[in-house]
Amino acid sequence: MNERVAPDREWAGHSAPGDLAAWRALHDQHLPLVVRIARRMGVAESDLADLCQEVFLRVYRGLGGFRGEAQFSTWMYRITVNEAARLGRAHSLRRALATLLGREVTPAPARAPDDELARAEAARVLNEILGRMKPKHRAVFMLFELEELSLEEIAAVVDCPLETVRSRLRHARAEFDRHRRQRAAVGGAR
Repeated sequence: MNERVAPDREWAGHSAPGDLAAWRALHDQHLPLVVRIARRMGVAESDLADLCQEVFLRVYRGLGGFRGEAQFSTWMYRITVNEAARLGRAHSLRRALATLLGREVTPAPARAPDDELARAEAARVLNEILGRMKPKHRAVFMLFELEELSLEEIAAVVDCPLETVRSRLRHARAEFDRHRRQRAAVGGAR
């Protein structure tokens, strides 16, 4: 059994009745995961705090229903992916409505690259490519390639059959590679 499963179940059990210390420990343990997943799902920095708050609100409300049949982190992945997708749909709807109403739509400002090492640049490029991928492909790709979840765990997170996960992963890898080649062909320029 994974070492983190037992403490998560214990914290979840204590947090449900309102143990504030257990809730804080659970929050602190999983906040980096939620932030990492949200960024990789394309959530803008300006929306990150709101998304994290919504994820943990859903977790808090749902703790009583967490049965411990899967890893707690799998449950967190699913809630975070769903909230990021919901946020993306809401933004798309607002942009479409603004366009229909003839209002100017200003895109979210691009993240300015810091004076970091090549690793920071590679992370920026990765996020750029992930941002261009179809959301269903991006979720599966990110969970498998970056978070190193098994196909079975991903199927539980995205709530679809294992064969669908395999198909999405195959398409996601092709899409990622296509975007990577396109970016390289134009010299890394946007």
